Amino acid sequence: MEQDFPATIQQVAQLEGHDDRAWHVAWNSVRPLIASCSADKNVRLYNYSTSLNPEGQSPKFSHLTTIPTGHAKTVRAVAWAPSGKTLATASFDSNIGIWAQEADGEDEDDTSTQSGEWECMSLLEGHETECKSVAYSSSGNLLASCSRDKTVWIWEAHPDYDFECMGVLMEHSQDVKCVAWHPTEEILASGSYDDTIKLYIDDPQEDWFCFQTLSGHDSTVWALAFSPDGRYLASGSDDCTIRIWERVQEHKWECVDVLEGHERSVYSISWGVGKPLDNGEGGSLGWLASTGGDGIIHIWEIGVGPDTTDPAKKTVKHRVIGKIDQAHDVHDVNCVVWCPRKGFEDLFATAGDDGLIRVWRVAPV
Repeated sequence: MEQDFPATIQQVAQLEGHDDRAWHVAWNSVRPLIASCSADKNVRLYNYSTSLNPEGQSPKFSHLTTIPTGHAKTVRAVAWAPSGKTLATASFDSNIGIWAQEADGEDEDDTSTQSGEWECMSLLEGHETECKSVAYSSSGNLLASCSRDKTVWIWEAHPDYDFECMGVLMEHSQDVKCVAWHPTEEILASGSYDDTIKLYIDDPQEDWFCFQTLSGHDSTVWALAFSPDGRYLASGSDDCTIRIWERVQEHKWECVDVLEGHERSVYSISWGVGKPLDNGEGGSLGWLASTGGDGIIHIWEIGVGPDTTDPAKKTVKHRVIGKIDQAHDVHDVNCVVWCPRKGFEDLFATAGDDGLIRVWRVAPV
């Protein structure tokens, strides 16, 4: 039986060009750019129109350039620096590439029209095996990476694309699948094949250290996403669930909700601010998108409301506001990411085993 949802998910664009499975996609938060990476070792960049469209009209996407990264193996993940000028690539060849556009003599500040070539400015070596994920902190001063070698590395960005390793964290007992930074603080989370999530902070006197291990998932933790307000962390797992963890003290997080609805592994989640829908309850924490091995995309509205048993208490609530089956036909969907740019809060992109990047829009029914 078809459920009635308050929103529909409409495909806006299908971006072709990768010759092998597409692993990951990343939106630039400053420029109208989207980057995708693939087992074909290339990164493809697309731009999109940002003129104020009439209500209901979606931006048009076009291929800008392809970066042949020179990585010896699959490019598994991409991440933009908050400045929008630098792109990091994580590869199964164990290295991380740092990419920037050559200045082409035009107005330096108008980055949206720069046409200079993208060049590898730095290669970060240190991981012993496949690099699985890479992420910039909100300030852009730190870069985190993780690998099948069970380690998480934290790098500090210096001028002229120089990076210094600030710490090698060996807390996980297995392959580390993902890293994610808190949206405002220098708190790092990592998820692993050992079924746990580790949370790290920097001790000014010492080094980076793990201050808490979050256990609860019954299988691999594939994906992590902090809420836009930083008070919650979502985790997606091979156990087909998504857990919501709340920060209850400065250095203490605990599980407050479990989202069920996927039939296979949850490979990717993204938490965006969303847009108001119908007369949704107050206290909205935004929209969480999830996808994975079942090819389904769920859009969850996460909010805080009175507890049903004790109305004086507040509790986290969730509801599915939109769903699409077979988002990439019969293929696994490897990644889902919300657009971070103002005015485009209802846009997200996915990457699939079919080699395609698809852009979608959540629209009220």
